[in-house]
Amino acid sequence: MWGGKSDTNTDQTEVIDSWYETFDPDDKTPYGTYMLKELLDTAGMFGNFIDIDEKIEEGLKDNPDMNDIYFFIGATNYMVDSSAQHLLDFIDDGNTAFIAARSFPYKLCQEILMNADEVFEYDNDLDSMQYLKYTHPELRSKRYTFKYIYNNVGDLKNWNTFDTSNFDDYEVELTVLGTNTKDKVNFVKLKYGDGLIYLHSIPYCFTNICMMKREGFQYAEQMLEHIPPGRVQWDRYHLEPHYDTSYFDDYGDGEERQSIIEFILSNPPLAWAMFVLLAGAVLYVFFKGKRMQEVIPATESKENTSMRYVKTLSSLYMQQGSHSKLIKLKEKTFLNFIAERYYILTKKADAAFIEKVAIKSQVSKEHITSIFNDFIELEGAFDVDDDQLIQLHQKIEYFYKNCK
Repeated sequence: MWGGKSDTNTDQTEVIDSWYETFDPDDKTPYGTYMLKELLDTAGMFGNFIDIDEKIEEGLKDNPDMNDIYFFIGATNYMVDSSAQHLLDFIDDGNTAFIAARSFPYKLCQEILMNADEVFEYDNDLDSMQYLKYTHPELRSKRYTFKYIYNNVGDLKNWNTFDTSNFDDYEVELTVLGTNTKDKVNFVKLKYGDGLIYLHSIPYCFTNICMMKREGFQYAEQMLEHIPPGRVQWDRYHLEPHYDTSYFDDYGDGEERQSIIEFILSNPPLAWAMFVLLAGAVLYVFFKGKRMQEVIPATESKENTSMRYVKTLSSLYMQQGSHSKLIKLKEKTFLNFIAERYYILTKKADAAFIEKVAIKSQVSKEHITSIFNDFIELEGAFDVDDDQLIQLHQKIEYFYKNCK
């Protein structure tokens, strides 16, 4: 995953990489959404991905023969009013939108709320932990625990919840899909025209650091089950603001675009700051050439000794004749390898699980099935000889060497 280590069975995940909130589907750092994209890719309910890297007026596709899904997860959706209106027309034509954010497009809020400035309840929970649930009859008994982690430690977080009394009953048909254990709403479905809008108030739930936990992964899986199948179009363009003055020109108050240098030079304080910075850079280069600190050798990164540990432990089991313990160790190690490399978790290696692993690893289903059949046969055997263990080891090694 990212530059650190994790344990899906503990409450703490150690991460030594960037803690910046990117929500980018290609980002494997704690607050990226790479794992959710991988889950969508293997869920089987959705077609091929479309990445939207431009204004949705230009990048959002609408195929009348399928359900197209606009998909966004981020801290703020920086969509301007013209783009938001395009999205509303897209939904009205019978398509779907899913947005998980702490701040939604203002034009969208104006359309679905009676007061666009009051999306969330004022008494939101400020806590380090939250317990979430779904309202579906088959899911309502399950609780999902989320702990807010920042810089490897727990911290306080504002867990936003919707003010459902503010939704416009005349424009939308509201259905509550998810709440916390205090019955405060965080996940809703809205009927808009011929389409559907899904809003989630806690995008943190779908970041990598949450989905590394088994409960977080299961919560994301169940969230996707609520969305009707279709073609996902993931919007990463509006994760950041884009200052396009043509938007203002539509209302007659646009300005001629300036380059960054032109803007700085047109503001005397910024111009002086730039000149001082340039002068300092020249002086630094001049004096750096005369006085150079001795080069400090790079510190070697710590070696990952986990595989060496497993091999050493295996040797001890072989010497003691504890074949059953060795088989269980190999199975656990193999399942952990699959979970960490492909983000596929399971309690039982059934046909669906093997199918997913085969697709991800590009190793044949027959070979993977043979490995798990050996685990079952040897764990239940009263007497296991060394040749059987060697054959199992060779099959697993073949998988490690040939998996993608």
